[in-house]
Amino acid sequence: MSCPQCRGIEEFFDQREAERDLRGYRKNGPSGITSVLLDAIRAEGIDGASLLDVGGGVGAVQHELLASGVSTAVSVDASSAYLTAAKEEAERRGVADRLDQRFGNFVDLAPQLEQADIVTLDKVICCYHDVEQLVRLSSAKAKRIYAVVYPRYNLLSRALPKLAAVYFRLRRSPFRAFVHPTSVVEGLVEGNGLRRTFYRNSGFWQVAVFTRA
Repeated sequence: MSCPQCRGIEEFFDQREAERDLRGYRKNGPSGITSVLLDAIRAEGIDGASLLDVGGGVGAVQHELLASGVSTAVSVDASSAYLTAAKEEAERRGVADRLDQRFGNFVDLAPQLEQADIVTLDKVICCYHDVEQLVRLSSAKAKRIYAVVYPRYNLLSRALPKLAAVYFRLRRSPFRAFVHPTSVVEGLVEGNGLRRTFYRNSGFWQVAVFTRA
């Protein structure tokens, strides 16, 4: 991957991180904020739907929605270790034949990807520098539902990436964290013909679900 941020993702979200997150998922299930996202998606009706999960990590969204009626899922991730962990869990659950995995930068891969009924980005927008490309291209792939979890935009959240950058510089890592304005994210999604039908915030995070009329 030519994108420095994506190389940083591959380095930072390594096998150790993936194995730790997979153990946590198997023990505790999806996180609280991810559960809010999942419930909001299920409320829209998902039987037989297709899913595109961008930056899905160990696959919590994929596994839970495949168990709830989604027929097939495509996972795109810039971390090979997390794709391996997600595949391991899919095999354990007996759904590996319904999961297609793609390794790389979603923005680069987008032209090769088909639209899906549901597109999800769970804590992904904060891991990518070019919010316009990421959100514009991913929301364009949503036939029915576009669902995201990303940081709230306030003074505290905006300060955290600056502090995190010091840590990553010390580690000589190109990875950075980002907090993008809510108005920018929602404007990009709405520009692709979707409207927000669900919203909730909890601490650092906000959950938004957009649907196409």
